[in-house]
Amino acid sequence: MSVTAAAEPAGFQSRRVRRMPMTAWAYAATIFVAAIVATIAGARGVDSPSRQELLPFLILLPLAAAAPFLRVSTGRNQSLSTTSAFVVAAALVLPPELLVALVVLLHLPEWAKNRFPWYIQTFNIANYTLDALAAWAVVRLVSGGDDLTVALGGLGAAAAFVLANHLLLAPMLKLGRGHSFRESGLFAPLNLAIESVVAALGIAIALFVGANPWLLPTLLAPLLLARRSTSMIALVRESEERFRAMFEEAPIGTMLIGIDQTLVAVNHAIEELLGYSEAELKLLPQSPIHSNDREEGDALWDELSRGERDSYRRAIRYVRSDGELVYANLAMALVRDADAKPAFAIGMAVDVTGQTELEERLRQSQKLEAIGRLAGGVAHDFNNMLTAIGGYNALALERLPPDSPVRPDLQEVGRATDRATALTRQLLAFSRKQVLQPELLNLNGVVVELEAMLRPLIGENVVLETEFEPALGPIEADPGQLQQVVMNLVVNARDAMPEGGRIVIGTANVDVGEDDPSIEPGRYISLTVRDTGHGIDEETLAQIFEPFFTTKERGKGTGLGLATVYGIVKQSGGYVVVESEPGVGTTFTIYLRRVAETRAAPREANVELPPATQETPVRETVLLVEDEEVVRRLVRQVLEGAGYGVLEAADGAEAVALGSERHVDLLLTDLMMPKLGGLQVAEQLRARSPELKVVLMSGFADGVTEDGPLGPRTALLEKPFTFTALTDTVRGLLAAP
Repeated sequence: MSVTAAAEPAGFQSRRVRRMPMTAWAYAATIFVAAIVATIAGARGVDSPSRQELLPFLILLPLAAAAPFLRVSTGRNQSLSTTSAFVVAAALVLPPELLVALVVLLHLPEWAKNRFPWYIQTFNIANYTLDALAAWAVVRLVSGGDDLTVALGGLGAAAAFVLANHLLLAPMLKLGRGHSFRESGLFAPLNLAIESVVAALGIAIALFVGANPWLLPTLLAPLLLARRSTSMIALVRESEERFRAMFEEAPIGTMLIGIDQTLVAVNHAIEELLGYSEAELKLLPQSPIHSNDREEGDALWDELSRGERDSYRRAIRYVRSDGELVYANLAMALVRDADAKPAFAIGMAVDVTGQTELEERLRQSQKLEAIGRLAGGVAHDFNNMLTAIGGYNALALERLPPDSPVRPDLQEVGRATDRATALTRQLLAFSRKQVLQPELLNLNGVVVELEAMLRPLIGENVVLETEFEPALGPIEADPGQLQQVVMNLVVNARDAMPEGGRIVIGTANVDVGEDDPSIEPGRYISLTVRDTGHGIDEETLAQIFEPFFTTKERGKGTGLGLATVYGIVKQSGGYVVVESEPGVGTTFTIYLRRVAETRAAPREANVELPPATQETPVRETVLLVEDEEVVRRLVRQVLEGAGYGVLEAADGAEAVALGSERHVDLLLTDLMMPKLGGLQVAEQLRARSPELKVVLMSGFADGVTEDGPLGPRTALLEKPFTFTALTDTVRGLLAAP
């Protein structure tokens, strides 16, 4: 409960109405009454003041009144001044009436200057009155008139004054401000000792009064010097406290280390960084630095401790108390003593774990991107060569008699071409340059269609389970490519469990928030493939998506399975997350964007082709654009064999010129060409002939799938293609309206 205190006296400053708890009011009133009672009791037992006692009073009063203005603050609720010395001196030479009058009057100048609230100043006067009377009572009890008893009485008076002052002030601070006895610092041994020594100076002052009161002003010089010394001590203490607060509360981990590598002190930030308290860190047999970082650190420390360098910086890894790895930037600086010899070192560690992980993900992404560009370029060139190899091989087989001894060799060439074609498709999948045909679909359906095929594939010693989200949202993706993703992940899981185990395929609706920096926030559909295999170690995890990286025996894996998964998911706008623990198992989680339930079905990537007929077509003109001569000759040969007229162009510019001069029914163009690509050629020719039909040839989808489905009267022919696929596509598109 609080009551409103009276407003402070009017003055030039604005005054606040202060509040003080009722218990504090009661305590202050008790002290005030006790001071009055003690004053009356003290005055009854002695004679009235004499004229000889009035002179010391008049000399001590201005000196005691000036002392509070020379006070030096030494901490919370604490200060040092010579007021106590003058009060103790007064207790030695003055009767209680004059002693109390001195105490009251010495507070008036300070009250007038600082404008303390009346209740605070009243309590201070009452407190000082009781302290002074306690000192006077000790003097009267101990002193016998000789020098020894006077000295003992003075020491007792000094101790009584200091103890009484602190004993009376501490409860008031507790009741009025909530400061505990420990927080107030009033009973710290050092503070009590210093204040007792200052109060004991009153003995010397009393001796001056007894010898010659007029010599008292000569004490001002040593008292001022004492104040200066006290001020310096207070400044040093304040500086120490400021440094301690800065050290302990600094947001950057800071430590003090002796030249012998013993830990002197650490701040709270280091404790939070490493998960150890300061006491626990000092008991560790060695610093919690990662073993791989010790050798370099020891060499740098040796140079620092010998004084050969003043500082160093390095990246470092610490092992926390919970076993987690922490990445930090460590800066060490040498502190030298007055003789310029190494004294100790200051270390500062900044936690960069999050930044390091982000940088590592960025480096991994850039590496995969660079490998993807290389793989895509190689696959593109291979597709052209495979188109020629497969095509001419097919022509040769058609022209050979059935019983030719060369036929088996050419058939083997065809099978090798098919295997190479599959390999280039995987490379294109990883490089995200394959042609996708996205559809709105339910991921549960994709898995269900595959389930019957997967069970015999994984073997009888592996259990396959599914955990489907019944209300799974739709996604937009290529179903064939998603089947490839599931197939590759399941096969990879099977290979991780040679002695059998369990594979769980699950789906779920997922909302990703801002707390996951590796995935853009939004609504996703997740596909999870979890196994109970041998798990993947940290070093292997960093490489699993790289093409041709495999941990399988030679001849048992191409190293393209997970690379293909990565490429398909990335090209589909999704994310792949891997979690693994050696000896426990691995979980692959695919995140694909969830589309709105009411979204209309996407347009077909290609036009609907009517069934091909076996009739010989009318001689229509096809403008063939292909920068690879061997492919161009092969395609021309096939088209002319099918009855089409063919205009041939080796690049985009030549094709635009030919199309502007001649009538063209269909443009058959390679998608990726130098200078002018297939899409640009089609755009320029359609500006003159809007009804022109276009077939784009490529196994390299750069610039197609990113821009969405193909427009009307346009078809896509993936390389390498067969003669049948070529002629059916051309015939179907020409026959379409």
